[in-house]
Formats: sequence, C-alpha cells, structure tokens
Amino acid sequence: MSRPNVVLIMSDQHRFDFMGYESNGTTFTPNLDALARRGTIFRNAYCNSPLCSPSRICFSAGRYGMNCGAFSNLHEPPAHMPSFVSQLRSGGYRTCAIGKTHMEIHAYDSDLTSYRHREFMGSLGWDQTKEVAGNGLITVGIQDSYSRWLHEIGMFDKVAEFFCQWGVPNVPRKNPTHSFKAVEWPFATEMQETAFIGRNAVDWINSRDGSQPFFLHVGFVAPHSPIQENKDDIARYKDVPETQPRGAKPPPWLADGRRGYRAMITHVDRWVGQIVEALANKGLLENTLFIYTSDHGEMAGDHDRFDKGVFYEGSVRIPMIVAGPGVRAGQDSKALVELLDLGKTMCDWCGIPPHRLDQGRSLAPVLRDGQAHHRDTIYAEYICDKMLFDGRYKLMFGDPATDQRNFGGPQHTHKPANAPPNRWRLYDLQTDPHELRDLSEDPQHLKLAAEMMQKLLVRIAENTQSLPSKDRGRPRPVHPETVRT
Repeated sequence: MSRPNVVLIMSDQHRFDFMGYESNGTTFTPNLDALARRGTIFRNAYCNSPLCSPSRICFSAGRYGMNCGAFSNLHEPPAHMPSFVSQLRSGGYRTCAIGKTHMEIHAYDSDLTSYRHREFMGSLGWDQTKEVAGNGLITVGIQDSYSRWLHEIGMFDKVAEFFCQWGVPNVPRKNPTHSFKAVEWPFATEMQETAFIGRNAVDWINSRDGSQPFFLHVGFVAPHSPIQENKDDIARYKDVPETQPRGAKPPPWLADGRRGYRAMITHVDRWVGQIVEALANKGLLENTLFIYTSDHGEMAGDHDRFDKGVFYEGSVRIPMIVAGPGVRAGQDSKALVELLDLGKTMCDWCGIPPHRLDQGRSLAPVLRDGQAHHRDTIYAEYICDKMLFDGRYKLMFGDPATDQRNFGGPQHTHKPANAPPNRWRLYDLQTDPHELRDLSEDPQHLKLAAEMMQKLLVRIAENTQSLPSKDRGRPRPVHPETVRT
C-alpha cells in the first residue's frame, strides 16, 4: 500500500463530553460516532493551552509554549518555525490548510488572503491555505477567504451586521448579547462559516490527481461562540432534555445556549460525513489516516463560566478520534494524551522523521497495538499559570478562574507570561470528576499537594528546551608538546 494520506479535522472550542458517544446529554454526531467505531477514541486527551493560538502553535510545533513563545493570542510563531507540517512536505506530501489555523494573530489589520500571509504560512510548511478567522472577527476588519466570498456574493454587510449584536471584540458596547446565548442564523445554512469551510475541503479533495500523498488540515471555526444555531440542525434538539451545568446556577437562557452549541457541533459532524464520503468516492478512504480533535474546550456554564482559559475539564480536555489503515478499530483508550503528540504521530504513521525539537510522543503503539500506557502526566500552560494531571489528581498552579488582575488589557492577551501565579487548587477527579471540591486547603492533603507540586516541577524541568547544542570534538593543540600529561 502507498503512503497514507492524512486528513486532520480540528474544530474550535469543542469540549470533550459533547459527543454522541459521551454521556453528557444528547449530541447528534453520527458521523463522528461511525469514525470512532472504525478507529480509536482517546478519552483522556488534553490541550497544552486552553486558548486558541497558543494551543494551535504548540500543536504545530510539537513544543510547549515555554519553548516556542506561545502564551496568548498576541503571540505568533516566527517564520520558518520547525513544524510537523514542514516535515510532511519535505517528505513528499502536498500540504493544504482550509479554515482556521490561527498561526497569524487576529488583529484588525490582518489580511489572511494576502501574499504576505501565504509566504508566512509557506514558511511553516503549507503549500496551500484558505484561511478563515471565524466567529464574527470580520467585524473588526480582518480579511479572510470567508469575508472575501461574502463580498463576492453581496452578503458581507448583512452578515457583519448579524455578528455585531454580540459586540465587536475589545470594543466596549452597551448591553451586547451574551456570546453563549443562542441566536438563530437568519440566512441560508450554506452561508455559515462551517458550510463554507466544509464545502471548500470537499472541493479540494475532489480536485486531487493522486500524484502525491497529501495532508489536509480542515479547521472548522464551530462550535466556538457566539452561538449561531441554524434551522437544519437545531430542529433535532427541540424536544431533547438538556443537562445542567456543573457547580453553577444557570441563567434561564443557558439550556437553549447549550442546545445551540450542540447544534453547531452537529453541523460540523454533517460536514465530517461529507468529507469522508468525498474520500470514499475518490477511492482514498481506505488509505487515509483520519483525525478529529479540537484546540480546547468550552465551559458552557460550568462553574458559572463560559469560553475557555481555565484548567477545568470543560476548558482543557478535548475530543480525539483517530481512524485509518493500521489503526485498531473500536478501541476506547484511557491513555493520557497531549494534543502536541499528534504531530509526531502523523510523521511516524507516514514514515517521516519528526524535527529534532519535537517534544511530542507518538501514539503509534497505542493505535497499532493497543498499548495502554502513554504518558504518566499531562502538562498544560495558560500564560503564567501551569497545570499538572496524573490521571487522578489535578494541580492548578495559578488559577485563571479567580485571577482578576488586569495587566493593561484583556487577561487572555495581555497578562505577562512571567507574572506570579495568584494561587493554587487541587482536585481528585476519581472521587470528584466535576471538580467541585478544592483540596488545597485541606490539612489532610498537604502531603499529596507537595507530591503534586514536585511532579509539576519535574515536568517543567523536563519540558525546558535549550537551543540545539554543538560539539566540535576534542581539542587539537598546534604544538603537541604544550599538552601536559
């Protein structure tokens, strides 16, 4: 069999338990469930930073934020950063990204359709890109392939006006709609960003001539808020009971917001099905490694919080499915997995060496042989704060959920990476899976807290990465008689 193609679908802000195969209420994801049945589910997959850009940069680089400088949405990778994508391209793969990658910061003057952006993405390993910023960011002046298409069909002003009801990011507005409060999409479903991205991905697959293997990254911007449910998908949830958030007193509109969030996931799922169908129609499915995951989760009202940026499970834990040739089917793995493990896994699967700075661990032994153990601990960072999870206990060193300090701007972009952590928390996820009881102030758990802090310090030391060292060999004196014996 020839080298496998790779299709990576990365949604945005999809929490781990809003999936058809999970038990947190009802989520219609028949295509993802089918993918899971013919592949492997990773139940304990975590992102390395619960925020869009740093999570995606760490994933692409295969390096922790402390080493590649990715701490917030105001950090972007340097051009020519080593990445698994550049390794695949150098190994003969055609590489294409459609949708959101968030390598370039999303600023008001960003033009993701420009020659400069294509050159930048090319330096990171991409042959082709069709970038989408997503989530209404066209309202701040960002230009991307979606906004350009809306201009072409004469719908830009109407769509931008629709997104403005939630307010323009970082621009004060009186009484904007809450980002998790569901609002019905007023236009044809085919005009949503999810449909735009999915349609372009299918078109790209259909245009392949088969002359070389390919890596296709499909970056859906859903189900990231604001919640814009469409008629086609929300109808499935009309009479379905909704679960309550954990550790919170929900506002009256939250149940509909959670249904709308599920509907956005279902919309992504429908396009997953069409992408799989396009691969099958081209005779490519049996030789394609297929991965579904997300950059981080969504609190969805848990602990009275929304969005991400905290170390609670809803924010930092993500869905992950891998299926394809050689992958053990029907496997439900409990292995501890970090998002940055996927880059080295894809290189391994394609017979291409990873770059020398890649800190991930290949999942190939789990996928091929069902190896149960993968990592001892999970490590994540959020600006200056750290998290360690050992499969039972979770230590949050620095707690973004209670840090109200403002360092000259929005916390998730302007908080310095070297600010001191404000406090710490400790949870036992075996007895307290919803993280409702903080053990940090319990005298009976002081020894456990010290052990967890030691594990965290060990991970920080292990993660620290210097520049590549050079050895020029042993000294060779010009005058041998000057060498003392």
